[in-house]
Amino acid sequence: MTSAQVWYRFIGVRSTEAATVWLFFLHNFFLGIGTILVYVAANVILLENHPQTSLPIAYVSAALAMMAIGRIYTYFEHHLLLKRLAFRVLLAVSVLTFILGLFVLFGHSVASAVAIMVGYRMIYLLTNLEFWGVSAVVFDVRQGKRLFSIISSGDMPAKALGALLSVVVHAHADLVLLLLTAFVAFGAAMYVLRLTIKSHVVDVTPAQTRIHRRPTPPLISQLFGGSELVFTMCLSLAAIACVVTSVEYFFFVNVKQKFHHQVDLMQFIGFVLILTYLSALAFKLVLSWKTFERIGIRWSLAMLPIVALVGIALFGILLESNVSETGLLVYFCGLYLLLEVLRRAVFDPIFLVLFQPLTPHTRLKGHTLVKGFYEPLGMALAGVLLYSLHYFPQLPYWIPFVWMALFMGLALFFLNRTYRHYLDTLKNALERRFLGNDDLLMPVAARKAIISNLQSDDSTDVLNAIDWLQQHEPATLVAQSAALLQHPDGSIRVRTLSSLQIQTDPTLLFALATTDTEPLLRQSAAHWLAQHPDAGSQHLTDLWQQTDLSTRIGAIQGRLKANPDDQTARQHLSDLLKSDDISHRKAVLTLHAFFTQSQQHLMVDEALTSQDVALQQAGIQVAGSLIGNRLTPTVIGLLTRPLLWRAAMESLISGGEAVVPYLRMAVQPQANRILIQRIARVCGHIDAPESRELLVELAELPNLFWRAAALKALRNFDPLTADSARFQAILDEEWQLAQRLFRSLAGEPNVYLATCLEYELTLLQQRVFGLLMQLYDPQPIADAQRGVANATRDRKANALEMLDNLIPQPVYRSLQTLVDDLPVDEKLRLLAKLLAPVPDSEPIEVYIIRQGEAYFSDWTISVALNQIKASEGILTYIYPHLNSANLLIHESALNALQQLAANEAVSQQKLVASLNGYDYMSIKHSQTAQVSAVDRVIALKRTALFADTPENVLSSVAQIMNEVTFHEGQEIFAKGETGTSLFIIYDGEVGIFDGSEQLAKFTKGGFFGELALLDAEPRSATAIAHSDTLTFRIDHDDFYDLMEERGEVLQNIIRALCQRLRRQNELLRDLSASA
Repeated sequence: MTSAQVWYRFIGVRSTEAATVWLFFLHNFFLGIGTILVYVAANVILLENHPQTSLPIAYVSAALAMMAIGRIYTYFEHHLLLKRLAFRVLLAVSVLTFILGLFVLFGHSVASAVAIMVGYRMIYLLTNLEFWGVSAVVFDVRQGKRLFSIISSGDMPAKALGALLSVVVHAHADLVLLLLTAFVAFGAAMYVLRLTIKSHVVDVTPAQTRIHRRPTPPLISQLFGGSELVFTMCLSLAAIACVVTSVEYFFFVNVKQKFHHQVDLMQFIGFVLILTYLSALAFKLVLSWKTFERIGIRWSLAMLPIVALVGIALFGILLESNVSETGLLVYFCGLYLLLEVLRRAVFDPIFLVLFQPLTPHTRLKGHTLVKGFYEPLGMALAGVLLYSLHYFPQLPYWIPFVWMALFMGLALFFLNRTYRHYLDTLKNALERRFLGNDDLLMPVAARKAIISNLQSDDSTDVLNAIDWLQQHEPATLVAQSAALLQHPDGSIRVRTLSSLQIQTDPTLLFALATTDTEPLLRQSAAHWLAQHPDAGSQHLTDLWQQTDLSTRIGAIQGRLKANPDDQTARQHLSDLLKSDDISHRKAVLTLHAFFTQSQQHLMVDEALTSQDVALQQAGIQVAGSLIGNRLTPTVIGLLTRPLLWRAAMESLISGGEAVVPYLRMAVQPQANRILIQRIARVCGHIDAPESRELLVELAELPNLFWRAAALKALRNFDPLTADSARFQAILDEEWQLAQRLFRSLAGEPNVYLATCLEYELTLLQQRVFGLLMQLYDPQPIADAQRGVANATRDRKANALEMLDNLIPQPVYRSLQTLVDDLPVDEKLRLLAKLLAPVPDSEPIEVYIIRQGEAYFSDWTISVALNQIKASEGILTYIYPHLNSANLLIHESALNALQQLAANEAVSQQKLVASLNGYDYMSIKHSQTAQVSAVDRVIALKRTALFADTPENVLSSVAQIMNEVTFHEGQEIFAKGETGTSLFIIYDGEVGIFDGSEQLAKFTKGGFFGELALLDAEPRSATAIAHSDTLTFRIDHDDFYDLMEERGEVLQNIIRALCQRLRRQNELLRDLSASA
């Protein structure tokens, strides 16, 4: 590591940020040179002209001018691009410097002195707005926290140099030379700004308006851009500016009273300023960012007002002690120096960080409002108060310190509010961007729009309006029911009737039960009519005469619920039970509650043994209500059946806490991973202590995939403090594993294994977030997890900042290694500070093979097996993988043994001994496949559809691929057939035709029929093999099952389809243009 890298690490700059930091440092350096030279010129002249009265006048005048400049800047900020605005600001600053030079040459009055100070303040404001405006869009909130103090330190050496010049420069002719130098410095700042714009995007990108969960006060909406954060920042900075300006005034006045000669006066002030700026520089570079990291934002903000209050209290003590004039001078020098250092090194950088979670537009607008209006307002207030002292000379000397204490107390109050609003802003930046029905802020104001939505052409609008009216105004929904129940959209009619139920008119219910086109609606209408208290006997008689099965089912349900002994309903139920028709048997299952328990068992047994999938699913659903008997283990066993597992899950969930003991018995050490994952999902939907306890026990088991499933299901439960120690122990295990993986990643030369380790770390990150949700407030953690996974830089930075303020620092430091973009060596260094070292030095390949499928995904194990080297006991670790049900692991274990067989370090006797008792029937399925599992994954990776999907995910896709061979000229599918499969070409060539016209041709690595994976619709073209072709077929149902477990697959499918659609649109546009 070079000395430069050591220095960058020491001050908190990452190697990728070094060039950017230098640009901003130099930019601020040249701005600092320019402004401090103007400041020296202004102070030299002003202190010559009655500072006791001229200083307050200058403060007020400068504040008013700064407010005007701030408003003008705000206008152009909305009408010009930021980079163009930045150049124009620097041009304006150069012009102002030239004008100040004229005042220095020809003006020697108090008015000229005040005008020069006003000019300095205007230049200071403009350069500040320009510099921080550019910084705010280049850096995110995390970078700002580390780097704002560093880049802003660029003006500290410049200001120290200017202060040195003030010691030696006093003549007006020399001041003109200083202003000319400032003019050159601003030109250099413009050049650096040009370099910055060339290397970075300096623009305000439009951002989506964020949703406010509660209404914003009108005053804040009108004056502060709707941000309560900006509101409290404005008030707190105005109060601080008032106090800081007052301290500066008393410092200058006391110095003037002590040193009557101008040369002595400027030398003393110059030395104090040099000490101030050099101290601030050292603190900014060395300690500032570390202070932020250690004490956090809240105490960093509070440090300045607390120190100021202590300093003001010290003044009271000194006053009581009758301190001398020299003692007071030392006190004011010390207070001024201390507050200036804290303000520049601690408060200003962290205060500016608070803007970063806001949208870019609000961020810049808020910064301009704070610095361009409210800070000058505080300075103007100080000027008025100080100037008024001369009209009341009888007032005690300590009166100004009373208002300073009050304003600092007020600042402390608003800074505490600011911190709370900062956290709320971070949460709002990470929350979901859509409101749910329960989040509607003003139902009264929204009523008119919602009722009008009942006539909308969009069915979604109508359905949402029905839900809202059912919750808030059921009487209005009843009044609108006649029209809604005649709506052409069946889903709207069904939703309306399910909302109204027995409130519907019997005549209308009869019409719906006998004539509607929707079977579900006919059944529901008959159900409510049969138990309606106002239904006439003729309605019921006519209802029993209906032959429609849905109507009969509804009538039976309704009558038996109203009167379990109704003979007519019982007769119709008996008739259905005797029928052998599949639809009638399914209907009987929906009416199982009206049969005896033995009859229910018999019906379910017959359904479960049926060959009809729909009847099996109906039987599974009914079995859920019969929990506590011999059927429950059978239903649990169906959780791994492709077409039945969803019905089995719903059935078990409906069984409630009674199924938990059976689920616990199904959790065995050798249980199928899919079975455990679905058991966890079932437990996650059963709101019972027993269910939660089973999930916690699953999380504690030494199987990371079971743990991940359990933690995901536990999100449905509130955290319990009593379980914190258990989850903390699990979290410690995860940190140890992370340390081992990072250590291996740092020294891993093989790119394939390194990629696998990175994937395993992403899984570990997901588990860690799941554990944090059980230890801390789960909603902000969930929002932060989404933000970390987001590709947007600002959103990810906001997530990290939220976590930094939410969880303890040791936990955040460990989490930072998983989620932040740091070099691996830096991550290891951070973990080494927090964790005990990993005890053994076992090679990572051996560790992966030893831990096996309980810790690592199949592709990682496969890569490790293919790279294994002969070592003591290695055969013992390979042997269990020979019996793996996973084809990829099984094949890789065999390949590993073949490689070891050629190695002299492994004797043939040991190899034969390792295979003793091995069941060769376990490779029966591999003998029928032409392509190995590894080659299948590689073939998937070569297709555009899965090019961006990790191999660790593709190994799961490979398991649902079916090899299909087509001969030359053979039709793969025809136009108009219902598409249910995607085809990937492994070898050969396929043409896509519409009639006799060839639309496309695909060769090895190509894929077609991909829309069928998402929507089973008729094929739009015909596919024919041009040669003998080997393809992989992925079926719709299998793919949906896979997407339930691996959401990454769906994301990549959608991305590929969007790219293909975009290319087709571009082709159509080109064809249209050529035509």
